[in-house]
Amino acid sequence: MNLLSCPVCFGDPSSPMVQSAKWGVLFLLVVVVCVLAGIASVAVVWARRARALARSESLPSATVPDGPQAA
Repeated sequence: MNLLSCPVCFGDPSSPMVQSAKWGVLFLLVVVVCVLAGIASVAVVWARRARALARSESLPSATVPDGPQAA
């Protein structure tokens, strides 16, 4: 069975190929975590903006004049 095995699956755990595979997995894990953090931060920003917009729509708008005021 040794003839069909690669050094990553069957071999020295301290070999350069196994170490490279471990670093590759770690790198891809970091990439996935960064992408998920980016998606979560966009969701938080959108939630804050939606809350602020809902708050501003519920307040009476005293700054917008209705029209010309008769003196």
